[in-house]
Amino acid sequence: MHTYKDFQSFIRKNGKYETAVRKDAKPPCISWLNSFRYALTIIWLCSKCTIKEVFGKFNCETWAAACFASIAFAEKIRGRLIIEGFEERKEYKGPVVYVSNHMSTLETMMLPTTLLSFNDISIVLKDSLSRTPLIGKAFDRLGCIGVTRKNARQDLQTVLKVGVERIKSGRSVLLFPEGTRQIVFDAKKFNSLGSKLAHRAGVPVVPIAVKTDFLGTGKLIRDFGVVDPSKPIHIAGGPIITPDLGAKEMHARCLAFIDDKLKAWNKEMV
Repeated sequence: MHTYKDFQSFIRKNGKYETAVRKDAKPPCISWLNSFRYALTIIWLCSKCTIKEVFGKFNCETWAAACFASIAFAEKIRGRLIIEGFEERKEYKGPVVYVSNHMSTLETMMLPTTLLSFNDISIVLKDSLSRTPLIGKAFDRLGCIGVTRKNARQDLQTVLKVGVERIKSGRSVLLFPEGTRQIVFDAKKFNSLGSKLAHRAGVPVVPIAVKTDFLGTGKLIRDFGVVDPSKPIHIAGGPIITPDLGAKEMHARCLAFIDDKLKAWNKEMV
């Protein structure tokens, strides 16, 4: 894909995407240079968003375009991206609540471009990020929702109140219920906040499973880890889970979908 618009058009039409593999390409391998270059890509992405905000030009379009750089660079260093399962989402025209497992920084860069293919989104994130100069204002402009991750009751009230407002305005909401990055999926750490929001707002919840250990967690700076292009990047959208099922059943189905996908992908690596 040459541009983010080409990529989004393909996702809207097909509900999936897979990096074309060149038969003559060299086998991907770990390289400190690639890891360093990918770290620079993350820094450049954040810088570009900040500059756009300074000039009042930051919006969902510029956000999608900036985040597409992470996809383009992953493919440039022979990484393989496999997006699947968004066929139901492309047919559903209204806003939804997305809940995704959180494995690395990579999905926070790749998911915006992917999900903005369907409609505008707001992300639930740490309120400390929303208070960061310039970047915080950029997140505010996108209607992101800040939570403390320290007071569960307060966070629940914030997400239910503000999240419903965002959904009524036509935006979908993306949550990472685990809060922090987890290499191994643990259902007990995946809270039900997303399903509760979807049920309260009367919209479907869509689970998303990601396997993004292509980018490791750094020892000094967590966002900047080792890049391993031999590990495929998997992003799978789940079924449209309707609010009439109730929050408890919606949550159970989200857990089952994510768990099943991760188990299947791990078996492929054996």
